[in-house]
Amino acid sequence: MNAVSIGEYHGLRVGSALLSIVAGCIIIGVSKDCDADAVGGSFLGAGGLGLLISVYPFIRAWFNFHHILPNIGETTYYIL
Repeated sequence: MNAVSIGEYHGLRVGSALLSIVAGCIIIGVSKDCDADAVGGSFLGAGGLGLLISVYPFIRAWFNFHHILPNIGETTYYIL
């Protein structure tokens, strides 16, 4: 079995998230009742969340939050 590179893995994650979003749009577009709309919404939500998780490292590096707000995630304790 061949190893999968990081780029291929990231491409698969983004591709599956986009496929889920497209499937949700198609399900909602052709549905006639509320049950199918709910299923399409589930696909859209899962695809959107997957896409957000996939691109989060790039967004974090692009905005470079550590220079703007360096103390995010650090706990500060104050003694009164």
